[in-house]
Amino acid sequence: MKKLLFVWAFIALAWGLKAECPPEVDDFTFTDCYGVEYNLFELLDGGQHVFVEFLPVGYADATRLKEVYHRFGCNGREMFVMSLCVWKDDEAGISWLTNNGVECPLVTADGGAQQFFDLYEDCMEIPRYLLIYSNHEICRESITYMNLYNVFDSLGIMPADCNFGECEAPTKLRTELLDADLLLSWAGVENAEYYHVYNRSYDSTPIDYFEQDVYDTVCLIDFNPRLGGNYYVVSHCEDGSECASEIVSVPPTAFDFMATDCHGNEIHLFDILDRGQYVLVEAFYYSCPGCHLIAPNVVDSYYRYGCNEEDIYYIEVDEIDGTGICLQWCEEYGVEFPTISRYGGGTEIYDLYHLVGAPDYFLIAPDHSIIYAHTDYPFEYHFSFDNLQSVFNAYEAIGIEEHPCYNVIDEANEQKFNLFPNPADEFVNLSVEVSNMIKVYNIQGQLMDSFVADSQQVRIETSNYSEGLYFVQVDGQGFGKFVVRH
Repeated sequence: MKKLLFVWAFIALAWGLKAECPPEVDDFTFTDCYGVEYNLFELLDGGQHVFVEFLPVGYADATRLKEVYHRFGCNGREMFVMSLCVWKDDEAGISWLTNNGVECPLVTADGGAQQFFDLYEDCMEIPRYLLIYSNHEICRESITYMNLYNVFDSLGIMPADCNFGECEAPTKLRTELLDADLLLSWAGVENAEYYHVYNRSYDSTPIDYFEQDVYDTVCLIDFNPRLGGNYYVVSHCEDGSECASEIVSVPPTAFDFMATDCHGNEIHLFDILDRGQYVLVEAFYYSCPGCHLIAPNVVDSYYRYGCNEEDIYYIEVDEIDGTGICLQWCEEYGVEFPTISRYGGGTEIYDLYHLVGAPDYFLIAPDHSIIYAHTDYPFEYHFSFDNLQSVFNAYEAIGIEEHPCYNVIDEANEQKFNLFPNPADEFVNLSVEVSNMIKVYNIQGQLMDSFVADSQQVRIETSNYSEGLYFVQVDGQGFGKFVVRH
């Protein structure tokens, strides 16, 4: 009979008590779902730390488990990785291991997983990871999938390859972009049964994302052009050993597209880039609250930087709404740059660039490289349309110059009027002299209001204004700006 040897655990259960997290583990012997027997103290006294992942009902995604197993030496180095599941038996466990390509031991209810879980439940938080040091102590730090590698690193547990046998590393890694896919190829390894393909993040503390098991020397990867990727290949040989290749990097790069905007104009991305312009692509849809919040700033920057005639070209892409809604959006915010609805190619662009939400935006350089996306890595330049000054700073850093092209305002005539609150909702206040002529224009140059000030504190009612950028002129002496947001 398979069982775990926990003497004091049985006493606690007999008294109906819930076990507390002990300072050290007790010895036990467990049998995985293939019938292989392991002894905890033998593993620990042999110098290995033991890392346990408890799988929930239905089993968790296997990506992280396989990643840890391969990253730290396939149980032949400093770390021994195992998994437990109290909800399934050995037969179901074997099926899950086979379907997901998991190679570390799995202990099910048949092997005593429930007793072990009951004993050490208080040592874990969700997700349920347990780390046992080689000195038999239990790690007291809260472990999650976000800080997992930082915990290992702080303990001096370093990544190690699985080359403890005869396996050799794959060589001559090559990459080739094929439309929206990346073809990764390498030189085969003698005695290799199959290969693991990994994508390493650009973070300063790299995380490896398992791509897939491959039984050939080529792999076709669904490539994210906005993020690029760092890839390496691990050979798995007949003797169970593994060895990792060098890393090959593919920088973020643009994929070409042709689309039609909601006014019927054809947009060809590479034609714009090849004539020397940067391209800003913004993803939006009409019912997106965040898109409405940043729309005035996006439009303001468009007019500030040349109305698509100078260094930078603006494009909006919508995967949800049809042409009519996109035209309504353009009218509300004074959008004069191309806006592509779902029927004009928006859905295809979303898929091509792995856009999953809105608002989102990325910047493409004339050499077709993507130098900014709405994420932290791997980009040098960062900005957000929530903070328009950050956009100006990023543009300046890469040489995009200002070329104001407002319909009603010459930038040289801008006045720093005291307008508040700004952004405005129901109203905006303006301090002027009595009898001044006040005129308010929208961004398309249409006169919205015109009146003579009857006091030094003028209240401009904006509740009926659409959201967007507006200009105030006082006695024809220049313009001030304010934004309406409801």
